[in-house]
Amino acid sequence: MAEGKLFIIGAGPGDPELLTIKASRCLKVCDVLFHDASIAEEILCFAPEGTEKISLSNESDGETISKPAMDEIIKAVKAGKTVGVLLEGDPFIFGVGAEVARKAVEAGCKFELVPGITSASAAAVYAGIPLTYRGYASTLAFAIGHSSLNRRYTDIDWPRVAIGMQTLIFFINEDSLSMVIEKLLANGRDPRTPAAIVSSGTRKDQSTIAGNLGELRSMTEDERQIKKIPMPAVLIVGDVVGLRQELKWFE
Repeated sequence: MAEGKLFIIGAGPGDPELLTIKASRCLKVCDVLFHDASIAEEILCFAPEGTEKISLSNESDGETISKPAMDEIIKAVKAGKTVGVLLEGDPFIFGVGAEVARKAVEAGCKFELVPGITSASAAAVYAGIPLTYRGYASTLAFAIGHSSLNRRYTDIDWPRVAIGMQTLIFFINEDSLSMVIEKLLANGRDPRTPAAIVSSGTRKDQSTIAGNLGELRSMTEDERQIKKIPMPAVLIVGDVVGLRQELKWFE
């Protein structure tokens, strides 16, 4: 039996044109493709017509892959197939790529990792917000605003994060947005700090709400307003957000 191989592939932030050349090449050789449900059909089409495509929509919560799904991935590789696991953004940034890779190591499967453009940086670029800029910010942190155990819980060290980094970017959902803003303000971030919420980054329906932390807190006190924001999204906090007015180009 031929030796199987596993490709763990970053699909990028959503815009099919931001898929890397290497990712497209790997997709073209897959016999089986497991993929995040939100990935555009234009990206899935890089896989050959005969490729078996399996959505992970019912098999994961975005932060973990279920044991049955993981077992199916390894089983397919063990059967000598070329298997792809296609994940949003970059597989090693708040994704499940490392979990899949560790399972492959445990099972003795040959694998390869293919980086992708993370949705955080791509959404910022498409919103006209440089995450670093001379004189504005030279430090940057990515954070996730919740855990899979409790959508309102996070183990972030808020006193350090709130004022220790010039630019912060959070992966947020409807449940965590107001909590993240409250934690930042409660731990010393100035309410006048420029901030923006970018939804559906790089996609045709991208939208951005910009202001300052205090204004966003007032908005998120009304649950009806939160429900109007397409989720998931990213929250960008820092003086660099103020450059958006000059640099916005996509929306």
